[in-house]
Amino acid sequence: MSKPVPDSHAAVPHISHVKKALERWASEHPDHIGSIGTDGEGLTWREIAASTRTLADRIAAAGAGAGDRVAVMAGRSRYALSSLLAIWANGSSAVLLDERHPAERLRWIVADSGCEVLVSSEPDAVELGLKLVETHDSQAHSAAPRAGESDGAEWAEWADGERRFEAYVVYTSGTTGRPKGVRVGSTALGNLLANAESLGYRPGGRAVSVVSPGFDGWLWSVLTPFVNGVTCVALDPALGNLEQALAAREIDHLCMTPSLYATLTELPKAEVAVVAGERCPDALADRLRSVADRVINVYGPTETTIAATMADTLRRDDPRTIGRPLAGYTVTVVDADLNEVPSGVTGEILIGGTGVALGYVDAHAPGTDRFIDHNGARHFRTGDFGVLRTDGQVSILGRADNQVKIGGFRTELEELENIACEVPGIEGAVAYTRGEPPTLAIALQTASGSPLDDDLRTRLSAHFAARLPRQLCPTLMHRIADIPLAATGKVARDAVAELGDAELAGRRADAEGAGPAHADPFLGCVLEAWGSAFGHAVAQDSDFFAIGGHSLLAAQLASHIETELGVTVSINDVLTTRTPGALARRIDEARAA
Repeated sequence: MSKPVPDSHAAVPHISHVKKALERWASEHPDHIGSIGTDGEGLTWREIAASTRTLADRIAAAGAGAGDRVAVMAGRSRYALSSLLAIWANGSSAVLLDERHPAERLRWIVADSGCEVLVSSEPDAVELGLKLVETHDSQAHSAAPRAGESDGAEWAEWADGERRFEAYVVYTSGTTGRPKGVRVGSTALGNLLANAESLGYRPGGRAVSVVSPGFDGWLWSVLTPFVNGVTCVALDPALGNLEQALAAREIDHLCMTPSLYATLTELPKAEVAVVAGERCPDALADRLRSVADRVINVYGPTETTIAATMADTLRRDDPRTIGRPLAGYTVTVVDADLNEVPSGVTGEILIGGTGVALGYVDAHAPGTDRFIDHNGARHFRTGDFGVLRTDGQVSILGRADNQVKIGGFRTELEELENIACEVPGIEGAVAYTRGEPPTLAIALQTASGSPLDDDLRTRLSAHFAARLPRQLCPTLMHRIADIPLAATGKVARDAVAELGDAELAGRRADAEGAGPAHADPFLGCVLEAWGSAFGHAVAQDSDFFAIGGHSLLAAQLASHIETELGVTVSINDVLTTRTPGALARRIDEARAA
């Protein structure tokens, strides 16, 4: 497809904004590093501009034009920013993918979104069956415009058709058992970029990106540094050395979920510490204020373009709240009839303004009715309970439905339940959260009262692993005869959780009564902690990652063992030893030393 004839940049707000920012940094600081991947390799601003131009040409050559959706799977590489910019330079809409998500999930997303082209740095990208645009060596070409072309001719200005105003699509949890794509428009993203630039970060700083590239929080982690001239440094928390990596990379701009902050024994000194993705505990807000010159608490559902409100200590906001609306947004606390409630009264948070998304890829997806017309303007009903304080800041309290946050990933408990019930032998399911940081558990009704045996557990685990990111796979599965109901007729999830705890306690008692005493003085406690975290007995040579471990579970394990044994155990100890036996030996060696 040929590129469209250029028009005024004002027609496509997000393209105008990112083009201006790239030209500025490539001109003012051409040799400064702007993007660094998890492998430590980086690109200068001049190279990012060159890579953007080259990748835009490759995308066009692959057949994607203005208004088409193009998948991007390069978020942990040095090409993260240029891949995203290239899609927009081509006038296309970016569909965010995380290469670590199950292949079945990724294939479903690209089919549902209608992508035919994929920009990727990953060697396994060809498995998705799309036309592949490789990022490798894209920065090696000259950043200068070709003969006879102006620099502006490299950027698409408009697109025809229904996707004219779409900037990106991100898939989030859906109640049907399949994720649903949220369509975010150009004006909404342009407004977000303007708000991000107004933060006034110091150009030349170094900001960390630790968010899944399939999650819209990744856009904040990449684009906020970009528009402020700050280097974006991708780090991998799964390696288990996050504290050391933050120090080694000289990170001075933090951005993490509360769950990930909780895994750090010591927080580094920082110019800015952003907390987002989950409700910020008061203790964490205080902890961040002790190490950072500035603390920012960001809140916004995916359907409201990443961030709708912000508490910023630079303007003396209270970071225990979600602060005040960003420019272009309205935030109101309302009752069930959408009437505004007075300050101090709990209600649902209603968001309106420029940042409200265009809708879902499937126009009939569950939740579409949350997009409403209210007082003559489009709004989104968040489902979050909140309270407007007398000083104008909003405190968030909880959910009105069964949506939960696990490590910053939004998930509907019904999604797990529907996936479980697809497995032959399962007639009913109730999902819930357990532990701190929270992980997911699921109670299962089996057909005709049959047992939840090893074969059925294996089939369930494989089905979850094929459909969900690792953090969203249940770590505890247990059988229930009947689903308990509350007086309202709804599922009594607290009662189900109690049944799960009782079964887990019974398993521990059986294991202690039947198993031989361990010669290693610490192995018994370590095995008990692993069993509690994973919801089933594990062998001393069980590999943490092979049985579904991730950073949140590692944090639970470290905290449990440290409490029980009175020894210092870090998340890094869990992730690097990988087995209960090796972890017990490390604890023994540390105690001896």
